[in-house]
Amino acid sequence: MTDNSPTDGADPLRDAWDAFADSLKVLGREALDSAPNDAERIDGLRFILRQLAYREEQFLEFPSGHKPEFFFAESPTRKVFADCPDTIYRQFSVTPGGVYRITGTRGASPYISFTAYRAGAVDRVVSDLHDGEITVEADGTFQLIVGGSAQPTNWLDLGSDAAFVIIREYTHDRVNGVKATFEVEQLEPDLTDRPELDVERVTGVLGLLGLGLSWVNAATVKLSEELRRRPNVMNEAGAELVSEMAGTPHNHYQLCYVQLEPGTALELELDPPACRYWSVHLNNWWLESPEFRDGQSVCVNDSQATRQPDGTVKILVGPDDPGTGNWLDTKGRRETILLARYLLPENELPPIVTRIIQI
Repeated sequence: MTDNSPTDGADPLRDAWDAFADSLKVLGREALDSAPNDAERIDGLRFILRQLAYREEQFLEFPSGHKPEFFFAESPTRKVFADCPDTIYRQFSVTPGGVYRITGTRGASPYISFTAYRAGAVDRVVSDLHDGEITVEADGTFQLIVGGSAQPTNWLDLGSDAAFVIIREYTHDRVNGVKATFEVEQLEPDLTDRPELDVERVTGVLGLLGLGLSWVNAATVKLSEELRRRPNVMNEAGAELVSEMAGTPHNHYQLCYVQLEPGTALELELDPPACRYWSVHLNNWWLESPEFRDGQSVCVNDSQATRQPDGTVKILVGPDDPGTGNWLDTKGRRETILLARYLLPENELPPIVTRIIQI
């Protein structure tokens, strides 16, 4: 075995690792210092580990320039930026000048979209399409060209600087619903084998990991702190925030920081417009949806909600099940963050009325 250890005293791998480890130490302390309680401090450390796993996959396991493969930007165990418990998030990396073909079957999910993103913290969306803007064959199959020259239909523009594409599939029943299928292949340029890791690549990725983790932590804490200043009221999410958080432009978002005293709950009253999908769900300080793999009551969507005789919906946020449906279980936490989303609403959204009630 060849010994490639440095002989001149310089050791870029050790230096890069030490710098990365130092950044993790800082991130951990910032998470512990910024969270409002011990439960969120614990979640904060897990959040860092989850984001580390995601970015390692993005930069090392599924880089651009080689055979494209889907990996999960968000999942039941990988969460960020108010992930929706009903949504499957598939991602693949792209390279400048690359041309790709996605083929699949539409399934029965209420909404599917394809969004190309550039790297960076602002103006992230390059282009996007939803399933209503592509041609689906009578048998439910479809084909979408990604990148290259403009096509009259079924084309997603990558511009000159797209870095990755996310496919969102919103479901009404994540477990039992008839979901879509997707495959991706690269048409141009010719595929190359994945190279062996080398010093330059690994040191570069370690630097990216530190920067990426620092940015996502700071952006998350900034938003949570802003929401906490106006508790128990719904706030509109503007286009700049949606772009920064890598949201889909087809969604309309509202957020609320919930603060409960013992013996109280927050009641929401909403009159959802006609749309592809809507839901209200819980998030922690780190904008992660709570555990939902075992059927926990953390999300109410349009197919599940019990409506009032006049068509409005009342949702109760708190630790105790009222027995009337539409309950979001805070698991004893007195602080949480709500996110409401409406996909392709047909008219303006009436405000969500919030009130603290005794239980």
